[in-house]
Amino acid sequence: MATECFESRVYEIEVLTPTIIGGQDKIQSFEFVKDGDCLYFINFDRLFEENLFKESFIDELSRGLSGNLKDFNIRNVMTKYNIDFRRFSKYKLKLEGVQKLSREIVPFVKSAGRFYIPGSSFKGAIRSFVTKALKKDLIKHYEDCLNQKGKVDPQHLSSNADKKVFSSPNESPFKYLQISDSSFVNPDDVAVFEIKVMNICDGQVKWFAGVKEGKTNNVDKPEQSSSIVAEGIKPGVKIFGSMKVEKDFVDGNEVVSGLKEKIGINVLAASPAEFLAEVMRAVVKDYIQREINFYSKYNQAQIVSEYHKLLNILNSLEQNQFLIQIGFSTGYLSKTVGIFFTKTHFEKLKMIDQKSRIYPDLFPKTRRIIFKNGQVYTVPGWIKITIR
Repeated sequence: MATECFESRVYEIEVLTPTIIGGQDKIQSFEFVKDGDCLYFINFDRLFEENLFKESFIDELSRGLSGNLKDFNIRNVMTKYNIDFRRFSKYKLKLEGVQKLSREIVPFVKSAGRFYIPGSSFKGAIRSFVTKALKKDLIKHYEDCLNQKGKVDPQHLSSNADKKVFSSPNESPFKYLQISDSSFVNPDDVAVFEIKVMNICDGQVKWFAGVKEGKTNNVDKPEQSSSIVAEGIKPGVKIFGSMKVEKDFVDGNEVVSGLKEKIGINVLAASPAEFLAEVMRAVVKDYIQREINFYSKYNQAQIVSEYHKLLNILNSLEQNQFLIQIGFSTGYLSKTVGIFFTKTHFEKLKMIDQKSRIYPDLFPKTRRIIFKNGQVYTVPGWIKITIR
């Protein structure tokens, strides 16, 4: 035990469903070339550097980039000047069954052009899921924040509750959970995925198709709906990093109250790392079952099947393993304690957050689903963690 309190452990991430950790700026259509079932992402620095003296090319490129980008096709310009776009690409990614390529792509976060999962994203996802294991009296802090009087900023609605539950950053048990960035991901292990938004309208499954005449447009057929296209890590890929779960994370000390006294789950694990894994397995099992119930109600057999696969994996895990959903398009419930909220809570939330579309009878009523070859495929962001 004493050794483990300060020992850095290796974590292994195995991607189970396409996982997207979104970067900041979307990739625009002039930044990539589609060729067959691959996208080539252009390295403009190199393109300009090696073609600097082709004056007419630079002029034409500059005019195109400063004009109406909808009409601009960089492949046509490069072909006109006998420039091979493959030679000037930073990387290429396969389109994983994408049928509707939008003009913008959600980028995966990168460091010096290399794909990776930031330790902060991983830790943030763990913290979000841990809140689902809190004791009822601590969950009540989040319910109480809905009763605040006066003007409330919805963006900071839960910050007071967070502080009451976990204290300031210097007094939080999460200061004793340290997670490094992951190893880099080979571009061959990354692909481009298509996501669609399922919306439950009057009890029926619809698909988001943008905004029409100022109103949300939902359609019956997914092939007529809008698509979000994003870079994501393929299922089956394994990456690694280091993690330190200190004893004070669980037990606390004279300054910090540990996680053990905050959660409402009876945990048997002896070591800090296995304590974390056991908490995560418990909350994820409940979360998955709730999602199975949701998708079953709306006859989404493929997604129900995907969640049953995840449940089977979860039930077979060792003490040092757990599942978690992480990243872009994983939705409100994965990131909040809203999974415990009732209709009354959402009615209050609607009064506070008047800009968001909150439907107290069913919230959230949307889910983002990955499509492949025009068919419902799976849900994003599920990974398996092994702590060694």
